Amino acid sequence: MRICLITPRFPYPLLKGDSLRVYHQLEGLSRRHQITLVSLNDSPLNPEQLEPLSKLCEQVHVVPLPRWRAALNLATGLFTPRPLQVEYHRSSRFERTLSTVLARGRFDALHVSLIRMLPYVWNLVGKQVIVVDLIDSMSLNLLSRRNEARGPMRLAYDLEYRRVRDYERAVVQRFPSLVISSPIDQQLLGGPHIQVNPNGVDLEKFQFRGLEGRNPATLIFTGNMAYPPNQEAVSWFVRQVWPLLRPRWPRLQLEIVGADPPASIRALAGPGSNIQVLGRVPKMEERLGKATVAICPMQSGSGIQNKVLEAMATGTPVVSTAVANQGVQGCQERELLIGNTPEEFAFAVDRLLLDAGLRRWLGANGRALVEQRFRWEVHVARLEALYAGQKPEATLEPSGWGTSGESTTGRQLMAGKSATKALLGLGSETR
Repeated sequence: MRICLITPRFPYPLLKGDSLRVYHQLEGLSRRHQITLVSLNDSPLNPEQLEPLSKLCEQVHVVPLPRWRAALNLATGLFTPRPLQVEYHRSSRFERTLSTVLARGRFDALHVSLIRMLPYVWNLVGKQVIVVDLIDSMSLNLLSRRNEARGPMRLAYDLEYRRVRDYERAVVQRFPSLVISSPIDQQLLGGPHIQVNPNGVDLEKFQFRGLEGRNPATLIFTGNMAYPPNQEAVSWFVRQVWPLLRPRWPRLQLEIVGADPPASIRALAGPGSNIQVLGRVPKMEERLGKATVAICPMQSGSGIQNKVLEAMATGTPVVSTAVANQGVQGCQERELLIGNTPEEFAFAVDRLLLDAGLRRWLGANGRALVEQRFRWEVHVARLEALYAGQKPEATLEPSGWGTSGESTTGRQLMAGKSATKALLGLGSETR
């Protein structure tokens, strides 16, 4: 088949959850199909970034989205009913590029990543096979952030949450083939045609490691640290749980691993804190394979947590909150331990530090869970079935959601680059 894959950012390097998902989709699909990738990107690319995907794709088209253009999109987006993160990615140049690509090639299917790109294919429903990978429910993500926010940011999150919620409802009505990573997100969106297709793990890269050769009493948190829920999780753990563990384990170490840690996270690694903020590392699998326990104390977020899957793949026992386990759906006491309060979380970590047999049990069962349910080969096979079996039918178009929808009265949002990026989830996703 010939497939056109449309993304809101170039999926390399693999710093964010959506990039990881798209990259492995491309890698798997390219073995049997011809792929054309059409991406927006708000930062310049170098040849080293382009080369890996050029090997996987028949054609690669990258359309730059200048920061000034994105900022203007946000300003004008205040006066439309669409979510700001959809408006952020508006580009007439991208629209022209995609139209040219589609006119020149006969594609068996269009694969669209995230709701941010749907205005570009809104009017193609019924004319072209379209598979939309929502990845996770953005409204669920924003709802949890809104509930935790205070002051002006709560109002800003509430506005974007309501827009995204309404937009997702329109998407569910309009597009007949939708994919999502987690059953919880599927239930929230409620469409019977939404299929769960969870993330996978590269099992050759993230190989299982036993207890031998691991660093003593070392906890690890992994994830893109530009993602606000990851920042929130680490801050909660250090503030609420770490003080409960240190008196019992004075040599306990915490490693915070992931790209782009902000100043607030870097400041946690003060003298005598036993906390290291390592930023991006060349081989995440090696850091995980050396740790005693992987922690995932997520307080908000949606979708499936890649950090949990990757830790399980390496045999590293996991302590998570229920929020972090929603997408993975691991079994308490068999594949991971769950703690929702600071006391519960600290107790679970303490149990693992004390009990090598429990670490071995959870490590082996976690690896087995990943092998059974979270393989990229299975993920890609499900996509292929959707491409081949799709029967598109025209549906009624809710007004205001296409690229030329009618405007409504705007509301003023809090200014500031970091607040805007947090609100839009542009530094996400679930990794």
